[in-house]
Amino acid sequence: MLALFFAISLAHQHVAFDPKDCTPHFASEIDAPAIRDGLRAFAATAKGCEMIRRLDTHEYDVEVSEETLDDSTGEAPPPSIATIINATDHSKTKSYEMILNPAFKRTNEAVVFTDEPVTPAQMMAAAWAAEMLHIEFYARGISLPHHSRSDFQDEWREIAKQLGFPRLTHGDDTDKRRARVIVWR
Repeated sequence: MLALFFAISLAHQHVAFDPKDCTPHFASEIDAPAIRDGLRAFAATAKGCEMIRRLDTHEYDVEVSEETLDDSTGEAPPPSIATIINATDHSKTKSYEMILNPAFKRTNEAVVFTDEPVTPAQMMAAAWAAEMLHIEFYARGISLPHHSRSDFQDEWREIAKQLGFPRLTHGDDTDKRRARVIVWR
């Protein structure tokens, strides 16, 4: 028997997850197989399943859409101030938006390590993890900026490790300016 996780809608269709292991089941095929495969990989992690189960109430509504973004695999735009303020009011439904970009291509990498996402499905698994982590923080009433928070970074490192991408970082533009590329010779 499948448990419906009404909180997550993908292409305007609710996603059902297996209650034992969080395997997603889709009502119909969507255009981007990488998004489906990425969700499967994300949901298969302990942290991913935990996030999905936390949102499995009528209190949350997460609408996931596919869109081409200029320089990102995805984004979770900040919700309204009212949504942040109502984070602890369990009687109110909180709505969140997530945008995934399966067409994103890495263009600026000098070296790609084997433990970093390279396939479209791996990129989407990392995007699901990153944007769901943002939604987790919004659902706790924590608005942006939160990249520099140690709890955010600790949770990111754990989910990235569970996905098999321990080198993958998650930060904002300030973090990108400080990043270094290491070339092994």
